[in-house]
Amino acid sequence: MKSENKSAFEVQTLIFSFLVIAICEAFFLLDVFADIFRIDISTSWIDHSMIELIVAFSLAPALVIIGLQITRLLREHREAQDSVKAASGELLVVIYGRFKEWQLSPSESEIALLLIKGFTAREIADLRTTRPGTVKSQSSNIYQKAGVRGRNELAAYFVEDLLAS
Repeated sequence: MKSENKSAFEVQTLIFSFLVIAICEAFFLLDVFADIFRIDISTSWIDHSMIELIVAFSLAPALVIIGLQITRLLREHREAQDSVKAASGELLVVIYGRFKEWQLSPSESEIALLLIKGFTAREIADLRTTRPGTVKSQSSNIYQKAGVRGRNELAAYFVEDLLAS
């Protein structure tokens, strides 16, 4: 229910913004037409320059609202694309894309993938011929860059993409 209210509010704000922009556009077209044909459209109760100022400033919130909606839609589109890729068997592409976003080094990417697969720090150290302490240190860096608290959240981050599909 809360999501429906949010969605309805977003639609209403977009409609409002569209109407504000349409009214401003109509005014500016009328203003240009009046300037071309040297028609005075001033009123006795408000100066023409003041009308132009009000119209110009009323565009700002409408543009901000539309800009925020575009940003949200682009983010949702990227997330939807990731879900589709994950569902179509391209989970590894999604995982490496996320590693790139998180700016993981090649070594961290390899360890992160092994963590997602369920390997322990000892097993990863053996596979990479390094020490478990080194793996644990790199794992901490990975969790911090990914914004998760541990291995379970890291794995769940990608499993969620599959389940959402």
